[in-house]
Amino acid sequence: MNRLEVFMQETAADVEKRLDYFLPYADMRPEILHQAMRHSILGGGKRLRPCLVLAAFEAAGGPEPDRPRTLDAACAIELLHCYSLIHDDLPSMDNDSLRRNRLSCHKAFGEAVAILAGDALQALAFRVMAMASGPLAGPAVAELAAAAGSTGMVGGQALDIEAAGTGQTLETIEWIDRWKTGSILACCCRTGAIFAGAGDEITAALTAYGETIGVLYQISDDILDLTADVKKLGKTPGKDAVAGKLTYPAARGIEKAREMVAEKCSLAKSVLQRFGKEALYLRLLADFLRDRANPDFRSRP
Repeated sequence: MNRLEVFMQETAADVEKRLDYFLPYADMRPEILHQAMRHSILGGGKRLRPCLVLAAFEAAGGPEPDRPRTLDAACAIELLHCYSLIHDDLPSMDNDSLRRNRLSCHKAFGEAVAILAGDALQALAFRVMAMASGPLAGPAVAELAAAAGSTGMVGGQALDIEAAGTGQTLETIEWIDRWKTGSILACCCRTGAIFAGAGDEITAALTAYGETIGVLYQISDDILDLTADVKKLGKTPGKDAVAGKLTYPAARGIEKAREMVAEKCSLAKSVLQRFGKEALYLRLLADFLRDRANPDFRSRP
């Protein structure tokens, strides 16, 4: 395994343990709700968002004694992310029966329980962030709320729904990608900076990096929706096209979309020029997100 794979696997293992700790036991009343929460968050996923938090914390020179509470903050963002996945899969949204190669929450537990499980994970996310933050609770919780709200992830999802089948402009696609995905990835980087005690310039650079790879990630994900099989994707492929969703690959074609992914990767790494080796994992993560939807890059030595 290369260094990034080791880092991601070790982070995922640490996150899994802490999430298991934070989540209610499956046999606690109401059992079905707690079982649905655990089904939706444990045992799957790359844990990209926690990796970003910890990589940004390291890039900003965060002290090792503060890493455990930074890990807990990263878990809070993962809890929020998993709530959004449960709601995204609902029949009224993307209507997907698979998530991470297992039944989506509403298919396994019913639509009503899935809505409540998502609500409960969102509430738990803010509780964990507040507990982890201590004196930093104000800015850390505010960052999470802003990234998740009507001018962040939820707003991006609303734009996505509004734009489906309308053939709107590339500018609209950029707004969707920036809000729907970029806001949370930027929040990951800003959270790492907050817990590292970073100054304004470092925080601004990490924010710009996070916003850029957020767009990179969403375009890459949209390419995979058109090109990957269900095993690789972990959910039903081709649904964006069926739903008439406004995506960069749909508007410009897959090859142009791959060129845009490569451009965003280069831009993200250029933002990190002020950093030294402490930003290694951020650079490697940008490459990883570029390569996953681009076989030309993956084939390079």
